[in-house]
Amino acid sequence: MERLLITGANGFIGRALCGRLAPDNKVTGIYHKTPPCGSANLVWEPTDLTDVSAVTAICKKHSPEIVIHCAGIAHQKVGSVDSSTYMRVNSESTENLARAASKVNPDVRLIFLSSVSVYGDGSQINIHRLRRFHRVKNVQQVEEINVVGEESECKPSSDYARSKLDAERRLIALADEGILNDLIILRLAPVYDRDWSFNLDCRVLAPLNIAYIRFGSGLQRMSALARPNLVDFIEFLIHRLHRFSQIDIDKYPQITQINADEKYPSPIPLPQGEGARGRVVRQNNPCNQRNLRINIFNVCDTEAYEFNTLIQVLKNSGIYPNRPVIPVPLPVVWLATRMAGCLLPDKKRWLHSCYDKLASSLIFDNERMLKTGFRPRHSLQTIFQSTDFAD
Repeated sequence: MERLLITGANGFIGRALCGRLAPDNKVTGIYHKTPPCGSANLVWEPTDLTDVSAVTAICKKHSPEIVIHCAGIAHQKVGSVDSSTYMRVNSESTENLARAASKVNPDVRLIFLSSVSVYGDGSQINIHRLRRFHRVKNVQQVEEINVVGEESECKPSSDYARSKLDAERRLIALADEGILNDLIILRLAPVYDRDWSFNLDCRVLAPLNIAYIRFGSGLQRMSALARPNLVDFIEFLIHRLHRFSQIDIDKYPQITQINADEKYPSPIPLPQGEGARGRVVRQNNPCNQRNLRINIFNVCDTEAYEFNTLIQVLKNSGIYPNRPVIPVPLPVVWLATRMAGCLLPDKKRWLHSCYDKLASSLIFDNERMLKTGFRPRHSLQTIFQSTDFAD
């Protein structure tokens, strides 16, 4: 049984984590505005994470062994939240929480929920080719796809993404300084569940959900993340990573050394079947001897989904069953977003990124996650075609 502190505990992800982890752990759920439903298995604490003294008091009171930081501003209308607010809430408060928790417990493990949006949008994204083996009708086939890996350069284009990347940098800096000794950063693909599928709907549904829209051929693919898979992975990390906390760097020399001036850790390849936690060795850094552990994972379902599949699964789910499918040529979308960008210059970059998300495939490399031994149990089909989606 671990002492867990979960921020954003009444949010879309936080609620699911609390429900899963509370029975077997001592969980403190942090919420800000909305009082959560009562539960006998955890302690609720109303806390403003931007208030340093309040955060410090909570950490002293509960002395968490593991902090799962879910809280933050997300899914806001363009221009409704200024960049300074994003930085204060999503980045600065993350550093304050890490400092407070590590001061109370130097061995605290921090799991930070970041976003794949830190990589940027459209042509700016750094991709690489990946060969994957998969079976089609019991025949093993090789597929080569363009993916975005954890080592890809980050070029965030939105205030939200910049604040998430800044939070990552602050946490890595704390690790470099020896203040934070155990850090896991999860870069989440768009998250969905049967009761909240906005990240999928915006790719294939017209405004007011009056019809499905097939952009171009509909063969474009996107990575996505079922909420139960995310909860499963975090539970996996909590219950099983302690077995691999001391990976022998001499035994596995392929664990990459990086320079202390680098902003992001390079890939940390682990042998198949071993645990997720490898030691990152930083050259020219007095913290080398502290065996710092920093891991970054792209987290998404096993396979990416075609837009055509999104449409078919949503239609079959019974949520929006009787909607027509309207084909829209991609040149029409391109022209519409460019014209709108001229009329709304403040939203030009966002509008152009919308076209990129609709016109191109965006697949994130989850090999590092899979090499931990974790296997996602859920998919788009199991979430939407089953009436039992509680776990």
